Amino acid sequence: MGIAYFYHMILVTGGTGLVGGHLLYRFRESAEQITAIYRDKEQLEKTRYIFESYGQGQAAFVDQFNWIQAELLDIPSLDRAMQGIQQVYHCAASLKENHFEVMKAINMRGTENLINLALSKGVKKFCHVSSIAALGDPIGQSEVTEEDYFNLDGEHTDYAITKFGAEMEAWRATQENMQVIIVNPGVILGEGNWQQGSGQLFGRTANGNLFYTSGGSGFIDVRDVVRCMQWLMENNVKNERFILVSRNLKYKDLLSEIAKQLKVKPPRILLPKWLVQLASAFLKIPDLLGFPRRLSSATVTSLYSTTSYSNEKIQQLIPFTLIPLEESIQRISTYYRR
Repeated sequence: MGIAYFYHMILVTGGTGLVGGHLLYRFRESAEQITAIYRDKEQLEKTRYIFESYGQGQAAFVDQFNWIQAELLDIPSLDRAMQGIQQVYHCAASLKENHFEVMKAINMRGTENLINLALSKGVKKFCHVSSIAALGDPIGQSEVTEEDYFNLDGEHTDYAITKFGAEMEAWRATQENMQVIIVNPGVILGEGNWQQGSGQLFGRTANGNLFYTSGGSGFIDVRDVVRCMQWLMENNVKNERFILVSRNLKYKDLLSEIAKQLKVKPPRILLPKWLVQLASAFLKIPDLLGFPRRLSSATVTSLYSTTSYSNEKIQQLIPFTLIPLEESIQRISTYYRR
């Protein structure tokens, strides 16, 4: 009884997303021990696309994993996926493009469901993929560190609020004796869906985007994100958070580097903040900005503010060097052109 589930030691949520897909590729040699969940079979094509970015024919590895159809808000399906699991990599999340209520349900209640089941099943270690959006604001001009915690009274995007709420569920698990790792990646760059998330930076630049905003943030290669996650889970580290950023950069500089690698003209028109504020207040944001719904004032602020993030904590721990951002952009752009 139950022996059939014994070998499936690791559960990956969000296996058809950017982080989850690249994480599964790292596990390809031990695919039979990995359970990954998906919503519908069409989504598996996204994972095959990610695998193929590593080399021709690599997509075949996708079918070797133990895929179970499940959703974070459907507890019975999650319960089936959790049988025999000892470690969880929680990569699934609702992204910024979605409505607040959708993000709240998936990011917060979905994480709560997963944590509750992990506790009931005796899961030994849990890796929660959060975001730099769930961190605090810097003091003065200093870089944000893991010690800068979320100010509940501050102005935050809907996405940031839901990611912070999800983190609280992960921290709760530490009080019930489960080992937890939280990673807070910056803007994640990698081969994946060009119509969603950071993939739009490449897709829209390739299509001749002329506009940029004056802000900046921290960025990191998806391959470094999953490499750090795996290392933290396989070593004696627990109940800590880690900022994952390889470099802090202005949006204009990032887009210009992408344009250079894609061999197209770089963006050259600064969108005035007042214009974006006006559009967010009275109009649906036009397609050129890449947002399907109204922008909140907090989102507008983030587009025009520059925040730097410290990666000192993770750099002191990991035994490998993070990929230079220029190298990441070159690789991703080359694959995009193909």
